[in-house]
Amino acid sequence: MAKIKLVHFELIALLQESKKLMDYLQKIGITEIEQTGCPDIVKYETDGIVRQFERYYEIAESAKNTVEQYCRIKRSFARSLRDYDYIEYRDFRLKFDKADEILSLCRDILKLSDEISAIRTEIIRLNTLIEYLKSWERLDIPMSSTRTGKTSIFIGSFKKELTAEKLKNELAVSLPETEGIEVQIIHATKLLTNVVVLCYIDDGDKVAAALKSLGFTFPDSPVKKLPSAAIKEYQEQIAQLEERKEEIIIQIGEYQSSYGDIRFVCDYFLAQIEKYKTLERAGSTDKTIYMEGYVPDKDSDDLKFELEKRFCCQIEFSEPDYESEDVPVLIENRSFAAGVESITDMYSPVSNRDIDPNPVMSFFYYGLFGMMLSDAGYGLLMVIAALVAKFRFKVEGSKKKTADFILYCGISTVIWGSLFGGFFGDLIPTICTSFLGMEKGPDLALWLSPLDNSVSMLLFSFLIGIIHLFVGLAMRFYTLCKRREYVAAVCDVIPVYVFVTGLAIIGKNFISPVSEKAKSVGMILLAAGAALIILTAGRSAKNILGKLGGGFYALYNTTTGYLGDILSYSRLLALCLVTGVIANMVNMMGAMFGNIILFVIIFILGHALNITINLIGTYVHTSRLQYVEFFSKFYEGGGKVFTPFRFHSKYHKFKEEPINE
Repeated sequence: MAKIKLVHFELIALLQESKKLMDYLQKIGITEIEQTGCPDIVKYETDGIVRQFERYYEIAESAKNTVEQYCRIKRSFARSLRDYDYIEYRDFRLKFDKADEILSLCRDILKLSDEISAIRTEIIRLNTLIEYLKSWERLDIPMSSTRTGKTSIFIGSFKKELTAEKLKNELAVSLPETEGIEVQIIHATKLLTNVVVLCYIDDGDKVAAALKSLGFTFPDSPVKKLPSAAIKEYQEQIAQLEERKEEIIIQIGEYQSSYGDIRFVCDYFLAQIEKYKTLERAGSTDKTIYMEGYVPDKDSDDLKFELEKRFCCQIEFSEPDYESEDVPVLIENRSFAAGVESITDMYSPVSNRDIDPNPVMSFFYYGLFGMMLSDAGYGLLMVIAALVAKFRFKVEGSKKKTADFILYCGISTVIWGSLFGGFFGDLIPTICTSFLGMEKGPDLALWLSPLDNSVSMLLFSFLIGIIHLFVGLAMRFYTLCKRREYVAAVCDVIPVYVFVTGLAIIGKNFISPVSEKAKSVGMILLAAGAALIILTAGRSAKNILGKLGGGFYALYNTTTGYLGDILSYSRLLALCLVTGVIANMVNMMGAMFGNIILFVIIFILGHALNITINLIGTYVHTSRLQYVEFFSKFYEGGGKVFTPFRFHSKYHKFKEEPINE
């Protein structure tokens, strides 16, 4: 299908029907509503409402996550791939009136969740205190003690390791005339020593000064009881908190029956956010609402019929002005081409000046991907995974496109792997020679082995590259003709075809000799192409020198650019060899021990690593060939994707066809 034609619409309806109208447009999901440019109408201000619904959505989503966490809602692998429920739209609408009630329920859940968070924080604090007090557990007086009737007490720490004798000696040096100082070491490590120092009360000030000079510090928060008693009390508090936490978890578990309602309200608030953001683009008078935007041409007649049947409104359609309007682009392709749409969008969305590159690009993408990965065993695993996702788990939307992408890449890899004789590397020949006693395993290559015919494979890679580039030029020719730029189409494409063909023939002679006749043809094409480029590339210049200068500059760019482009396709050979060589090495290492169990273990681990690494490399390099070599020949991008006003729900899909419901 490729690009779908869009038409511009203008819609005016009674203001009293605006809510029902917006709900209906959101339900059918085929219109993109643009910012209205009419100066005589009042614009809606919905920022405050949108922010309010965004807060509600955050509450509902947090409540959903809380229920999932504490109710241990199990998700199968299939559920993770397709995490939504089918529902009739009328049933979805019937639950709208319950949104406030469900939101209140979500707030109750979050209060419980916040209480659990507070309990956890308090438990961490108490455990920290317990760990701190464990180093004071031998202390037989309260940590806050400072004196008795006749003595001063200093309870604190030194940030180093000390013995009682060493500390006494240091105090004796500082206080040679002071007697009666007693020291008790409570706990000592290489980094910290907890001590109790006692002295006569009259010597308290002098001892305090001496201790401070030695690095003594008092506890930050001394407990007013024995450390051992405080530890026991904190442990009892932790037990009580843990018990309360379990009670709260049980309370949250009672909300499991409301899990579906919470998922509903998440989608409800998403719908409201989308609706009010869209409403801001419309405008109103005292009695009417006005909006404009785009709709697929194929849906315009049905849309007009349904709207005028349901509402007191008038809708008119017109052809978009592609020159002055930023018209969005809608792309629809069958599964083969749809699989690579994400590749194109990562580069840049299709613009109105472009043709959709996906139908053509898909053939090359899948073909080049399979040629680089080039192992039928790896491709078979990809095909199986994609088919399971499509038919067992029934993935939809973007996940379905991803599954299609993997499927067709896998099929291509199986084909190229069969041509090159790679099935998990040389698995079958290795088994035959190492475990079945055969002198030589079978040659599985239906065409050639890249490892044994690297020069032929390199030339074939260059040939594929030239075809790829020439198709890109053909698409440029078609695009220019479609814009009625016939002179540019001929002058920018035909000379390059002639020149590059001659360049390819002459270049091939340096790798593998060609006949004299072919060499002569190549020289003629090279010269003719160079002359045509020189004569036509500078045609926009105003004088003859400018035309010639532009022509020679274009010839230089064409020569270096296309030579570099063609050489870049050597990566087809490089990645093909990397996949095969690593796979063969894995098989060889597994067979070294002559033990089938070890062979299976090494086989699984080695090939799992190989396919992971090479899938990433193949994906990146295949994309690069499209972006740099292919798209640069014709594709502009920079388009605006058609984004219809619809329910962008996370957890529900509607069963019926909305426009006819």
